[in-house]
This record gives sequence, C-alpha cells and structure tokens, in this order.
Amino acid sequence: MRNKKKIFSIWNSRRSLGLCGEFLVIALILVGCSVGPNYKTPENTVSTTWPEKPEDTDAPLIKWWEVFEDEFLNKYIATAVEYNNDVLSATSNILQARAMRQIVASAFFPQIGADVNATRTYFSKNGPVFAGSDTKGVDSAPGGLPFFLQAPQLQSLYNAVIDATWEIDIWGKTRRQTEAASAYIGQSIEERNDVLISVMAEIANNYIELRAAQKESRLIEENILLLEIEYVLIHKQFEVGYVSRLDDEIIRATLSEERAKLPELTAQIHRNIYTLSILTGAIPEALLEELLPPQELPKIPETIAVGLRSDLLRRRPDIRKVERELARATADIGVAVASFFPSLVLIGDGGFQSLSLSNLFNMASKTWSIGGDINLPIFQGGSLVGNLRAKRAKTESVAHAYQQTILKALQETESAIVTYTQDLQIIKDRTEAKNRYADLLFLSKERYTKGLVNLLKLLDAERQYNYSEQQLLDSATKTLLDTIYLYKALGGGWEAEFTN
Repeated sequence: MRNKKKIFSIWNSRRSLGLCGEFLVIALILVGCSVGPNYKTPENTVSTTWPEKPEDTDAPLIKWWEVFEDEFLNKYIATAVEYNNDVLSATSNILQARAMRQIVASAFFPQIGADVNATRTYFSKNGPVFAGSDTKGVDSAPGGLPFFLQAPQLQSLYNAVIDATWEIDIWGKTRRQTEAASAYIGQSIEERNDVLISVMAEIANNYIELRAAQKESRLIEENILLLEIEYVLIHKQFEVGYVSRLDDEIIRATLSEERAKLPELTAQIHRNIYTLSILTGAIPEALLEELLPPQELPKIPETIAVGLRSDLLRRRPDIRKVERELARATADIGVAVASFFPSLVLIGDGGFQSLSLSNLFNMASKTWSIGGDINLPIFQGGSLVGNLRAKRAKTESVAHAYQQTILKALQETESAIVTYTQDLQIIKDRTEAKNRYADLLFLSKERYTKGLVNLLKLLDAERQYNYSEQQLLDSATKTLLDTIYLYKALGGGWEAEFTN
C-alpha cells in the first residue's frame, strides 16, 4: 500500500511538471541558435613592405626608450607604468569591463533567491475573507458572496521559500550580450595600452626637451660671455672715436637679445621637470633636485627597426581598440535581432507556509509552484526595428572608423620614417658645419697668437662656432623627438614587462 502511494505521488508530480517540461524540451531543442551576424576579424590587406624601404625591417624594440641609454629616462618610464594616474584609471576601466561581463554572463544561470517573511493582518469585517452575522443574528456572506470564507479576523502568516527564475537563451541573446561584453574588455585593454604608449612618449619628449634646454642655456651663457667681452672692446673703441655709435648700439642690442633668452629657458626647464613629476604620479616639485643638474642629450640611434608594414595592425593599440569596438557593435546587432523573438522564462518557488510559527517547517506546511512564461513582442511602435537599424548603422560607422584608423596609422608611420631619415642627413650636414667652424676657430686662434688678427676677429670666430653648436643642438633635439614619434607611431612599448 505504501509503494502504491509513492507511485501515485510521483505520477502526480510529473503531471504537475508537464507544462514546464514541455517548455524545457522546446528550449533545449532551440538552445544553440544565435541570431544576427557572426563576427569575423577583418582581413589584413596591408602590404608587408614600406614605400621608403627602410634599412632595418626587424621587429621593433619593445622597450624602445632603452636605445637612448639614459638611466633617468628608463627609471621614469618604469615609475609611470606603476604610478601614473591616467594609466591607473585606464587599468581600473579594464576591471570594470570584466565585472560587467560577469554580470551579463550570469543570465546563463538560474537566478535563485531565498525569502523568509512574517505578516500579521487584521481583516475588515466587510471584506471577502471574514464571516459575520447580520443584526438579526442571521449569518450572511459579506460583499454579497454566495458563500462564506471562514478566516480569523486577526491572522498571522509565516513564509520561508526559495524562488528561482531562469530565462532560457533560445535565440542567443545572452550569448551575443556576452560576446559584446568580452569585446568591450578587449577594447578597454587596448585603450589602456594606448594611454600607456602616450604617457611613455610624453615622458621621453619632456626629458629630451629638458636636457636640450639645459644644454642650450649653457651655450647661450657662453655666447653672452663672448658678447660681453666684445661689447667692452667696441665700447672703448666708440669712446675714442674708432667706431661709430651705430656699432656700439648693435652690440648692446645683440647682448640684450641674447640675455633675454635665458629666463624663458629657465621657465621651460622647470615646466619639463614639473611635467615629468606629474607623469610619474608625484607632486610637481618632486624631481627638481634630481633633474636640475644638467646632463648631456641622449644619443641618437643610427637605425630604427620598423618591422613589416602589415604588422602595424597587430601592434598599434588604436587599431586593435577599434577592431574590438567593431566586434562589440556586431554582437549588438545579434542582441537587437533576438529582441524580435519570444522569450521563455522558467519560474518556480518552494518552501513552507503556515499560520503558526510553531509548525512552519512541518511537511504539512510545504508549498511550491512551477511554471513558465513566454513573452512575444507583437507591436512595439517601431522601437525594435529602429533599434536594429541603429545597431547596424553603428556597426557600419565603426567599420569605416576602423579603415580610417588604419590609413591614419600608415600615414603617421610612413611620415615619421621619412622625417627621421631626413633628420639623420641634417645631423650629418650640421656636424660637418660644426667641424668646419671648429677648424676656423683653431686657425683664428693661431693667427691671433701670431698677431695677424685682433681680438674681435677671434671673438667673432668663437661666436660662429657657438652658433654652429646651437644649430646642431636644435637638429639633435628635433631628431630625438622625431625618433620618439616614430616609435610611438610603430605602436610599441605596451608589451613591455617591468620588474621592481
């Protein structure tokens, strides 16, 4: 007899679960279907060779700043990677994107919650759940009901239940949302890499400008000293009438013009130091003591490895970022398409319910329900169609942006290669000019020693040599800055590993 009751109970449960079971069978048949376009990475159609045919086509250096062989520069870049606030902010965005993907992916699983509650209710005597008597003592159903609902007027109700909902991903809506979230993680990573490269380049630029300003200050101070000696000589000649006042005023104006350059250079030196401090995550004056002592300019690399032209798409974070944005936009089309189809949600709850707390957890107090909900959008006023069109237009826009980013990257890199090559030629010519002025100064000193030329001629030769040094310094500074720009255009540096 006990076995018969058990079998009958199981049969009843199956019959009660029939509707939900049918929903589940349909869902399992349809699961795996993802509507909308599947994303394919755009084909790399960029050629492998550069138009200018650079000498070194090996893979670019990852830690490109090490070619300058400067310990200060190496240290500041390593510090910025760890403490720069823009880099840290971009890194936090990656963590946020990963957390958002976790939220989206949670829709794959049932959402289960527990609820324990208690209520105490005083029912109206004129309500449908309270049975009373009329003034003559005759029982009457309240509210004109043809029957009585017997219940205590003051009632307590206790519940302890677990509820669950599960939206079956029939059309791949959740899968497409997860794809979009994963693509956004990649987009956030590339944004961080792009910020990192920009910070590295900015540190290198400011450091080069700092050392160039310090050397230029020294050259100008030397030139001022020469002009002061020349002014004394010309002024004495003017006093005795050997030269005109015009000569005296010219040398005075030249001297004042040269002196006026120093304050601006001093301000630039401090600006560069303050910027370097901020870029490394410190207060503006943090590096003053360390960087105020002058140092020579870093050396100029004779060649730069630029790699294959087609590899630019693989290295540059801005290209990689837009490619991930394109993947995200494509997945969003699938989400929009899935919105046209019915959604299936399985719902259920089970637990205990009782009017008395003492027998709440008795088997007689058990309660449960199970079912499903199919929701089919019939008329939405065109919102679903409009949303789909917007997502397709967005994808097309990002695809054009991707192509434009590639073209811009090629233009920047090829221009940087040409500029760097021409800079090297300018350095060669100005080094030759400086050497010629050095020979001229040597000959002038010899002739002055022999009494063949006066001191003014010697000072003039020294000033010409000083000017050639300034010209060479300007060219060297520009070449170094263009070198940094080329490395930035090549997209390297974000792959570097730093050890403390």
